[in-house]
Amino acid sequence: MTLPDGLVEPAVRAILWTLQPDGQHLTPAQSHVLEALCRRTFNRAMDISNLSQLDPRGAATEIRGRRPRLHVVQLAVALEMFLHPIPKAISQRVETLAFALDVAEPMVTVGREMAENHLSRMYLDIQRNSWYLRETIEQSGQGRLAELARSKLAYAGIVGDSAIAHKWRSLGDNPDGSWGKAVHQFYVDHSFPFPGEKHGIYELGALHDWVHVLAGYGTEPEGEIDVFAFIAAGMEDPHGFTQFVMTLGLFQNYSIKHVSGKRILTARSDTVDDRASSERLADALRRGSQTTVDTMGGIDHFSLAAENLDELRMRFNIAPKSDVS
Repeated sequence: MTLPDGLVEPAVRAILWTLQPDGQHLTPAQSHVLEALCRRTFNRAMDISNLSQLDPRGAATEIRGRRPRLHVVQLAVALEMFLHPIPKAISQRVETLAFALDVAEPMVTVGREMAENHLSRMYLDIQRNSWYLRETIEQSGQGRLAELARSKLAYAGIVGDSAIAHKWRSLGDNPDGSWGKAVHQFYVDHSFPFPGEKHGIYELGALHDWVHVLAGYGTEPEGEIDVFAFIAAGMEDPHGFTQFVMTLGLFQNYSIKHVSGKRILTARSDTVDDRASSERLADALRRGSQTTVDTMGGIDHFSLAAENLDELRMRFNIAPKSDVS
């Protein structure tokens, strides 16, 4: 998720227009994240309190290019998700900006559905546009339908699958210091059942655990937001942004409490409200934007399981986390 230097200021001004209708002000968390994004991800430190708003007509004139326009709209959607409830005036402005910039981002409608308290419809829209659904369909067409179905049955606790569980447990046979060995240890340290074991995470869902390890993020709410921000920023597939929105729904505005029928016990509101969390989120977007590969859907994780983790970080340009204390 990047913006050319000359587009940073108009992009921020357009986002300010979406989030401040009728004299409303940004929340402290929105301000902190937006300023941290400018400083860390876009390399443009600015005091947003001194910026004037840029309406959609002006944004359409000043912001050119398909990718920059998409990123502006996505940032507006993400910052809108900091609110609970979401005011209708803000959700309408996000949609207006997307229309003016000719951006077809499916998550633009989520704010309106939340504002109108249509949470079931909102959740269905997120599920329908999720990266996991798209990838399930694609991999099912490549001959993995039966395996993925068995993985789903195991996740639901209906019946385990020893072959799938063995594949994932065997990651522990990789050399010390390898990515696969670290993923195995990640499951052991957190006492998580492996995919294929009863209640073990769905295999495609488990791919983000490889990124947890690669990028060095934990499984607490802050870590989940950061890892999906990292993934979305480095993923060309726009469906990756859907997973980030869903994570904000779980851990920032608390509109989502269940995933695939299971209650998420750690779901809560306002995870990113303190300044340190805001800085970490911006840093995760920076690191994800700098990667040279899509670490979620652009590589064969198991084929790299024996590779040294530190060497892979260098190969994929996984920058160290910044000090945000």
